[in-house]
This record gives sequence, structure tokens and C-alpha cells, in this order.
Amino acid sequence: MIEVRPLRKNEESVWLSLGGEVASGRLDSNAFTAALGREDERAFLLAFDGIRCVGRLRGRFLNPRLYYVADVTVPEPAGFREVARSLAAFLSNSFAEDDTEVLAWDREASRPVNSALESAGFVVGRRKVFVERDLSDHAPRSKHELEFRSLAKLGEDRFLEIMTEASTGDPFEESSDRDPRGEFRELRDYAGKKFDPTWWSVAYAGGRPIGVLLPQEFADRDGEGTLFYVAVLPAERGHGYGRLLHAEGLAFLARNGITHYVGSTDTRNTPMLRVFEANGCRVTGTQLFYKALKR
Repeated sequence: MIEVRPLRKNEESVWLSLGGEVASGRLDSNAFTAALGREDERAFLLAFDGIRCVGRLRGRFLNPRLYYVADVTVPEPAGFREVARSLAAFLSNSFAEDDTEVLAWDREASRPVNSALESAGFVVGRRKVFVERDLSDHAPRSKHELEFRSLAKLGEDRFLEIMTEASTGDPFEESSDRDPRGEFRELRDYAGKKFDPTWWSVAYAGGRPIGVLLPQEFADRDGEGTLFYVAVLPAERGHGYGRLLHAEGLAFLARNGITHYVGSTDTRNTPMLRVFEANGCRVTGTQLFYKALKR
């Protein structure tokens, strides 16, 4: 029977004995040791058959409710299925009583780990399509009907009020106990040192707010960015503002030195998929968001 537990202090040699890289994130030895002390204990899991270590799982929390399996290492290929399932079952038991999701890619290389998650009681709750667009030759838009007022100008309270209204009626927002201010601060934290309140804006047409736009350069990738959020207020939907806002966001990123755009949306969000296509984005992959079945 396979027993799984978090890596313990002073057991780095056990982890390293399984071979391969220190971690899928290509941590050097010093960074690896430091990570042990600052990450959730579920980031480093070991599997044992008696006293023999037979596998490991390296993961990390991308945010407090989203966990990513970065790597599963099993030295003996014939035992991969059983060991990987046991590692995934440990996560399933841990995540079954909360809303933590496990993120995975729908790719050939990811299928062994995805199968282990499914056999351990995880089910796919939602899927996201990812798109990309080269902005190196993107001509900034020079004429449009919108005025933009930044977060810095409006202040957080007014900005959040409009952003919350714009999210009303979102069919792909599954949470029943939303905390708009908390979600806003999570986005701000994720932006890290590259957060700039002059970048995030409310769009106005004829003096009335019609939507919000959150362009952002990734904290850990120079020259690569996204639109954290693009939303049109309920009363303004159906007039093509979504496509216009997205196009303005791409133009803003390009004007500010971003040469590569990455975006995503729920696979069921047909209007946004059409916006991506209309604005020259290409599909690059699909992410799966697994949830553990409650016991």
C-alpha cells in the first residue's frame, strides 16, 4: 500500500534521490531549500512503499484557491499509475471540503497526470481556452468613441462599484458568495510590482460608463501581457462594446511596450471566443480545472 505525506524538514536528499531536476520550476538547490520554508506543505509530496520512496509530486498554489501540479516523478515507469493515483488521492482528500481547484492542461504530455487525478476522484468543473496574439506590429487605434478614466483618477471605491456592476449576470461566474473587493485585491496582488493604477480603466461613451478594462503586463515576463478583465455593463451589452474594448486593450498594451498578448476565457463563452477571433487572436490550448468530489 502506498503512503503519501508532505516532504519533511531535512529530507531534501530523499527528494533529490528520485533524480531529475530539483523541481519542474528549475529551482537551484538554494532556491529549493528556501521554497520548502515558504510554500504550503502540499507543494512537495512524497510517496512511500514501506520505507522505500517510490515517487514525488511537485505543485504550487497559483492563488489561494488554485493549485497547479507541476511535476510527478516515479522512477519505475511500471509503477507510475498506482503511485500517481496515490499522490492525487492525497490532494483529493485535502481539497474535498473546500473550493480549491487543480489546474491541468488538456495535452498529450499531461494525460498520465490527468488520468491519475480522475481516478482519485477529481472531476473537470470547467475548461478555459487560451489564445495569443503578436503585438509587435500592432498599430495603435487612433479613433474611437470611448473615453477612458483610470483607477488612479476614479479611486478604488468608484472603480470597484462599476466593475462589480459590469460583472453582474456573468453566466460563467460560479461562486455564490462573491467578494468583489477581495477578488479585486487578488488581481492587484497577482500584478505584483507591475501594478499601475493608471493602466486599469473604466470606459465611457457619451459620459456614461459602459465597461471596464484591465490591461496588465505579467509580473514575471517582460514584454508579455494580458487583459485581466474585460466586461461591459449589463445595460450596454449587445452593441459591440466587448469587441471594441478588447481591441482598445490590445492597442493600449502595444503602445506601452507589450509585444505578446495571452488571453483566456471559458470554453462556453461563445461571444468572447468571437471577440478573440475578430481581433486576430489564435487558440493555443485548453486548461482543465479539476475539483475534488466531496466525501
